[in-house]
Amino acid sequence: MQVKKVMSTVLTLAIALGITGCTKSTSQTESPSAKPSETQKAQATMTPGADPLKGTIRVNLRGASAEVWNKVAESYTAMHPNVKVIVDVKPAQGYREWVQAQFAAGKPEADFITTNENGELAKDKFVDFKPYLEKVNPYTGKSWKDGLNLEGMGINLEDPQLDQLTSLNVESVQILWMYNKEIFQKAGISAPPKTFNELMTAFQKIKDAGYTPFTIGGNALSLWSGQAGWLMRIFPDQYFRDYIKLIRSQNGDYTYLPKDDTWKFDLKDPYNDARAKVSPNELRMLKAVRDKEGPYKIEGNPAWREVYENLKKLFGYAPQGFMGMSEDQAYKLFLTGKAATMLAQPSSYWQLPKDFKDAEKTGESSGVKPFEFGYYNMPSIEGPLVQAPARTIHVSTGFYGFVKKDAEQTALDIDFMMYFTSPKGFKVYMEAMQNSKDAAMSGSPMLNNIELPDSMKKAFESFSAIGNTEGLPSPGNVLARGLYDYQPSVQSYVGLISKYFSGQLSVDEFMKQYQADIDSKLEAMLKERKKWEVSDLDHPERKPPVRQ
Repeated sequence: MQVKKVMSTVLTLAIALGITGCTKSTSQTESPSAKPSETQKAQATMTPGADPLKGTIRVNLRGASAEVWNKVAESYTAMHPNVKVIVDVKPAQGYREWVQAQFAAGKPEADFITTNENGELAKDKFVDFKPYLEKVNPYTGKSWKDGLNLEGMGINLEDPQLDQLTSLNVESVQILWMYNKEIFQKAGISAPPKTFNELMTAFQKIKDAGYTPFTIGGNALSLWSGQAGWLMRIFPDQYFRDYIKLIRSQNGDYTYLPKDDTWKFDLKDPYNDARAKVSPNELRMLKAVRDKEGPYKIEGNPAWREVYENLKKLFGYAPQGFMGMSEDQAYKLFLTGKAATMLAQPSSYWQLPKDFKDAEKTGESSGVKPFEFGYYNMPSIEGPLVQAPARTIHVSTGFYGFVKKDAEQTALDIDFMMYFTSPKGFKVYMEAMQNSKDAAMSGSPMLNNIELPDSMKKAFESFSAIGNTEGLPSPGNVLARGLYDYQPSVQSYVGLISKYFSGQLSVDEFMKQYQADIDSKLEAMLKERKKWEVSDLDHPERKPPVRQ
């Protein structure tokens, strides 16, 4: 996973299908190209005369740590003196628009970017990693794919739906709740909540004790791809776990694989719908959206009604005026002991102690007094409409990609990525993360033959897995916060959910208007995102034709 700003957004998810958050970077300006030291030059595996690589790579990741990536750049250019790496990381706020502006201006300067907020550009504008996975990684001497944990990344190279691979996720991430143990004790809460009802009871006690129960950003970015968006996707999952029976590949579908012969639906298995076990058919899913089948219908669906009612209850304990609040602002409330809980990633285990001392993040010149903190997993909702216990977002993430340019630039970009994902390159990255003031590892690497420091390994193993919702074509991921991340629909959703949370719309009116918006935008989404026609949905067994 890429370096994260603690309070910037993910991703999502997904985003379109994935998630991300970011660690805070202290610099958003272009740093000078990395200059190798004499010692590093002596350690180089190639001499300048023998090294065929030359050119410039611009690192323009979202919310990444300039400090960390400069260390990676220095180690890379030590081996390749004719290559210049310019680290110019960008803030999360406005990043999607910044990437789009690169292409609107003509020839983009950006090279190494975060791709997940611009899925509509993937087919034409980003480098496809897939053809390079069989090639030898010069930093390992083996095929590149041998060094990648493809199963952990959720990549099945045999999947006929995997036409291209425009991003790589190299770290795992798990979304948990983080809480202030001292506030819980003052409020008379002896143990973290395990159910949604227990969570609501605890939040009321915290509120009565004079604290904000939980803090979260509520601006448009958070409601879509950030922490609020995570909850929008996680909450429906408990109600609609049987979605997979409706949209799984059938015998005769172009997406059907041998594993589908033996797959059986099992609600007790939190990974039963994982792509490693069963093949979803995207056309069948979109057909269900069009035809408003089962869980893919929102209006009039009692389960969706309960989802949105519970979300409103939860967000009722957020800070007053949280709609419009950024995640950095929300994080400050937790960091300074004013709010009791927030969503977090394992990276906070290392990052929070650093941030207690940070004058900018705390708003205090000498930082704030640290407090004891802990974690708990996503509490489960209970009731007759609920099908299974809660899962969370627990996936590989990072969304590393490159802007597609000429063949020479692409070759240089691929070499840099091969180095970064090799044991040698990733060791530099991990050490830089450990020593950084503004970054922390988010989870175990999705790379093979990587040796983690003992303290890091022990910490990651302490977070128990409960299953994953992210990256699946489930109703929560496809419908919960805009139709399939289609931006005109996302914008409509943000406006509608804001009105619902503020009491301007009843739950039924919200669902009615949202359903109408989904119906009205489906055809445009298909054409823009997939280059498909609505008629393609009539034959989900066939692979749609390639259209320009």
